[in-house]
Amino acid sequence: MKLSLSEKSRLVSSYWKDAPSLCPKHDVPMRTFFVERVYKPQVVMVCPKGEMFRFDQKPKQVEFSRPHVKTMVLDAQEREAPTCPQDFMPLVVYRTPAVFIPQGWDYTFICPSCLSYGRWMDTGRPDEEAVTAAPIKKAEAPPFHDETISLPKRMDMAKEGDLSTKLYAAMAQTDCTACGYDCEGYAKALADGSEKDPNLCVPGKEETARVVKDLLKGTGLPASFVA
Repeated sequence: MKLSLSEKSRLVSSYWKDAPSLCPKHDVPMRTFFVERVYKPQVVMVCPKGEMFRFDQKPKQVEFSRPHVKTMVLDAQEREAPTCPQDFMPLVVYRTPAVFIPQGWDYTFICPSCLSYGRWMDTGRPDEEAVTAAPIKKAEAPPFHDETISLPKRMDMAKEGDLSTKLYAAMAQTDCTACGYDCEGYAKALADGSEKDPNLCVPGKEETARVVKDLLKGTGLPASFVA
């Protein structure tokens, strides 16, 4: 059975959210499991009536953060092709008439490779960021906040800083928000213990994850116990 891109994305999302995965042909719950391997990890779904579905998951599917989806919408409105922050593939864009207002558009973005997705519904209301009375002015970014600088060089530039600064330097410096933060925010969350996963920097890949784990060793922070 051939599935549409939207159907594939919904099925994989149901697996990662621990929700029932219904067979699109027979509408019955399927047995689901993850095949962990280096070359081609997959989510596999088996219907009791014989259907089987396999979905490649390198990288794994994520739901795009709201700030990232907002950027994608602006790109789509300007006829630019938004890309997936996971694997940098061009996203498939679905534009439909807005549900909440008569004139407007809702958007859905799906990566055809890892099936990551994001949705934007036009409510006609100003975005929360736009109605803030006094926007907070961010401090000037440190010199290492440049994705063209190599990781070893960034770490050398931050060697006199505290743990949060060094973790910040270890990130990929793209502020892609695939982890749910910008680079500085993720570093601070790891340093103060509010974030427990040291493996969320998608563009930094294994190189960043290795440096982050080395920085966290012996700190006793929650993320230091994650392999």
